[in-house]
Amino acid sequence: MNRDPRANVLERLVNSPPEPEPIRYAIYTRQSVEKLADFSSCEAQFHTCRDFVSAFNDPRLHWCGQRFDDEGQSGATLNRPAMRKLRKVVDLGGIDRIYAVALDRVTRSMRDAIVLLDEFDKAGVDVHFVHQPELTFGVQGRFLRHVLAAFAEFERDMIATRIAESRAYLKQHGRRLAGKVPYGYDADPTAKQLMPNPIEAPRVAAIFARASRGELPNQIASDINDLGWPTKVYHSKRSGKTTGGGRWTARQIVDTLRNPVHVGRFADGADTRDGCHEPIVDPATFDSVQQQLDARRTTDGRFKRSRHDHLAFRQTVACPRCGRFLTTYQTTKRNSDRSGITRFFYSCRSTAAGRARCKGVHYPAWEFEQAVCEIFRDPATWHDLLGSAATDELIEQVMETWSAMPWPWKRDWLKGAVKRIEIDEADSTNSTVSITFSPDAASPFLQQYQAFTNPPVNDPVSAQ
Repeated sequence: MNRDPRANVLERLVNSPPEPEPIRYAIYTRQSVEKLADFSSCEAQFHTCRDFVSAFNDPRLHWCGQRFDDEGQSGATLNRPAMRKLRKVVDLGGIDRIYAVALDRVTRSMRDAIVLLDEFDKAGVDVHFVHQPELTFGVQGRFLRHVLAAFAEFERDMIATRIAESRAYLKQHGRRLAGKVPYGYDADPTAKQLMPNPIEAPRVAAIFARASRGELPNQIASDINDLGWPTKVYHSKRSGKTTGGGRWTARQIVDTLRNPVHVGRFADGADTRDGCHEPIVDPATFDSVQQQLDARRTTDGRFKRSRHDHLAFRQTVACPRCGRFLTTYQTTKRNSDRSGITRFFYSCRSTAAGRARCKGVHYPAWEFEQAVCEIFRDPATWHDLLGSAATDELIEQVMETWSAMPWPWKRDWLKGAVKRIEIDEADSTNSTVSITFSPDAASPFLQQYQAFTNPPVNDPVSAQ
């Protein structure tokens, strides 16, 4: 009797083992400085993790297809664009495993390490560290994670302390701290201190001499461009790029004339401090030029600054195309009675080093700032910002208070709290922003929150 061949197929289906469940994994990378070359640290970390996963030759492992790279982001806070996106994907159940090269790439805060890894643990997502495979989710692994997180936080705090002590020592001895070398000087390759450039120093003296005789900055710029004097050339050892060497503008001439470094001093906030480098210009000439520049101002400098006081994000918003910080400017529409309406804008208007501005990058200040404030309607923003202090009850109270808080209160906090704003122009009709907060942003806000909710009896809260 012949057996039905369909029975063989059915038997194989019944007796065959079930297909293994796929494991969707993501790779998280972070570096603390901006990308300096085509092959960045984040790129190196990503390929290290991919090679590590490939070595297992496990058919169940499938990459989720999304990159989670935080370039130029500090590990002191969890409020990073890629980290926020990764936590959102985990919350939605989109991945089963996370790979990173080491714990300090994920966070350098012990508190954040505990919060974050417990959050992933509750979501059923296990985290694997390529260079620290012993950090499993057992009791011993949990203990080692906390120890390493404490050391990472200690290392970060020690670095910050050493930098602060070094800066205090350099300032006390009149030495240069950091920043670009100004026109007229070179940096000593060993001591990193300033010494006059044999070609540029006489040119700086000539610029000051012409300014002291009453010549205008745009006239000086035009003449020295005709003489073929380029702006200072900078060579980056890390990236190998060369910048500068372009034509002078009137603004660059003014910046040169205003720089106290040429008279042997350094700018120090609103004041100056003594420097140990050789001056190029004598104090009498420098003071004479400052008086002439002050006399040409059409408005008082203090008044001019106050007109921009309401702008919360000066030198904070990055251009979505070139990465330079957007500048601010104002326009005034005059009426017949000489009154007018002044509007402020964030725009890519910089022409530094002869680079053209990015056309179309232009945002009305008030509308942009209110759009940023909309981010604080999301409880997740407050959860990330307040960290371990965040409870559902506190977040609810804070969000209610934020809605009622007048704009000047919000603005004053945002000025110090927001470190960088990046704009993602996904399409022309739907742009999104991501915010990088200062590490200590939560404390000042909680103080303002307490002051707003519990004002003194003799000092009622007003909208200012």
